[in-house]
Amino acid sequence: MTGDRVSVPAAMTNPTGPLYRRVTTGKTFPQLVRRQEETFNHIFDLTFGILDGAITNDIFCSLLGRRKNDSLKSYGRELGPEFGFPNLYSFSQHDGYFVGSNWSLAVELKFDAETSIDQLAKYLLAFSVERSVNVERKPISLIYITPNPERLLDDAFPFPMDEIGPHLLDTILAGARSSVVKPLRGFESIAADILDDLSLRAFSWSDMDRQLQTRISEVTDGNPEGRTVARLLQGLSNEIRNHPLSKCTEASESQK
Repeated sequence: MTGDRVSVPAAMTNPTGPLYRRVTTGKTFPQLVRRQEETFNHIFDLTFGILDGAITNDIFCSLLGRRKNDSLKSYGRELGPEFGFPNLYSFSQHDGYFVGSNWSLAVELKFDAETSIDQLAKYLLAFSVERSVNVERKPISLIYITPNPERLLDDAFPFPMDEIGPHLLDTILAGARSSVVKPLRGFESIAADILDDLSLRAFSWSDMDRQLQTRISEVTDGNPEGRTVARLLQGLSNEIRNHPLSKCTEASESQK
């Protein structure tokens, strides 16, 4: 900065777009960072990328109210390359994707955004890519975690979420963007089977936090491994509670 002029390196600018700045203070910076979707998504992805698959399975099984003896492997950007579709992430940017022997699960994280048929189609593509390799039929779940689970799915689709099935494939394709429809057309028969096996559920951030706290109490038994897992889960729990948009009841109670 010289006088009334500010200079920045050319490498830090977008040569084809606008240049803007965001002014904040040290006091408001933590909340600003926490409000960024990408920040929380990285924490979520890192947590479940480190966590043992059996614990991951227990957390989400308990959230869904079911019992399955399984181990869920977490996949990020490597999902497509792992299952023979290298550019999958260009079409379907999942927040969480987990594969087990007995079921598969995707997780969409929401704070203040809505969902849509187009987003459902993107997850349908990811599920279809996996099943094109793991051809055995198994239950599939798509979970939304949101501050307002009671209305998220009701407002998103022109059909009740408990009526999801292969008869809705054309409706989903018609509501999705062409960039997603084109690759999905190559998996239509698999996609129809996915819709037959798929369940859609929405939960609150408080629901998710309670499951984390349950696991923390179970693994805190004094050994180093248990303490490490407990700290990992507590870190994610803290981020949920401190997120300004989570509406987590535990956070509200702790601030009274």
